Amino acid sequence: IICAHSVTLSVGDSPKGYESIQEAINSASEGDEILVYPGTYYENIVVDKCLNLIGLKNPVIDAGGDYAKGPGVTILADGILMEGFTIRNSTNTAGDPLSGAGVLVRSNNNTIKGNILENNYRSGIKVLSGYNNLITNNSINSNFEGILVSDSHRNKIASNRINSNNGKGIFITRSSEQNLVTDNIINNNSQGVLLIDAGFNDINKNAFFGNKVKNVEMFHTNF
Repeated sequence: IICAHSVTLSVGDSPKGYESIQEAINSASEGDEILVYPGTYYENIVVDKCLNLIGLKNPVIDAGGDYAKGPGVTILADGILMEGFTIRNSTNTAGDPLSGAGVLVRSNNNTIKGNILENNYRSGIKVLSGYNNLITNNSINSNFEGILVSDSHRNKIASNRINSNNGKGIFITRSSEQNLVTDNIINNNSQGVLLIDAGFNDINKNAFFGNKVKNVEMFHTNF
């Protein structure tokens, strides 16, 4: 489910465009499309309305490693499309260790597609209490963990390249269930896929190689 397209705004397309992505988001209305031109944007953006965010030739969102600001992108509204960005150097917010991510999703029915998530202190992509999100065709590397799904259901993680993360490639936890993990290449991480205290999830047709511990492991801490 993607919000209906209305008006197109641009960022970095001087002199017509906005100077920052957040400025364009703040000015946009529900259903608008924001085109972001190539460049490096030192921002921590919050998307709180249904928008299409499209990066042209992979513009960079650099979160700057600032503990006061945390994630590179926080998605709070439903039905957002985010495509074609490089997102790096995020960290968790002080006092909230679960918040850290290149892209933090706290909503439903979003599509995170064709992005590069790299060098984020915690997760490349993190879904907290989110439903029916599609995470596809992203390159997720050199983060602490690639993708974390917590207390989230019916999300699809498909056709991503998840490699060289210091922790897990994919971590599913806190009663998350009915998530589909398919057709991903998961390699050279500390661990491939780890499920802790998760419900039923479908892990199939993934390519695993070079992970240091196990490709797939599941266990429960509460009996």
